Amino acid sequence: MGDLEVLGIKEIEKDISYEERLITFRLNDELIGINIQDVIKITKDIDITPVPKTKSYVLGVMNLRGNILPVVTLKKKFNLPEIGDNKNPTIVVVETELGHIGILVDKVEGAININPNEIQPTPMNAIGIDPEFIDGVIMISGEHGEKELLTLLNIKKIFKKENL
Repeated sequence: MGDLEVLGIKEIEKDISYEERLITFRLNDELIGINIQDVIKITKDIDITPVPKTKSYVLGVMNLRGNILPVVTLKKKFNLPEIGDNKNPTIVVVETELGHIGILVDKVEGAININPNEIQPTPMNAIGIDPEFIDGVIMISGEHGEKELLTLLNIKKIFKKENL
């Protein structure tokens, strides 16, 4: 038995678990998570100016503290259907290699911690999003104890120059 084991360090190392913090939001009825380190701001102040001759998923631009940034809808980027009448949209501003980009989401659910060891590989055709942009999925407990699938998006892969 080594000196570290006598001091209980080996036992302490077993108890250390690393967690990732995510911002979760809804796209239609799907629960989506992105790494909180990619998030700059969450705002409901949605004053978007349309820009002609842009891709269909670019809604326009917005002014954020004097900075003009594009606003996109992931639903159109991923060819997801528009379900329901979204009366409370929110913009999540994320950091990408292209700069800050606003993402229109249906509803921000909040922030959660997950254990990276619980992340499962992406199932085929998960919610209709290209698996290239998904880091995995995880089952979480909902508000009423029901299990729900959380899809983990990789913002850095979605907003690379070659993917736009």
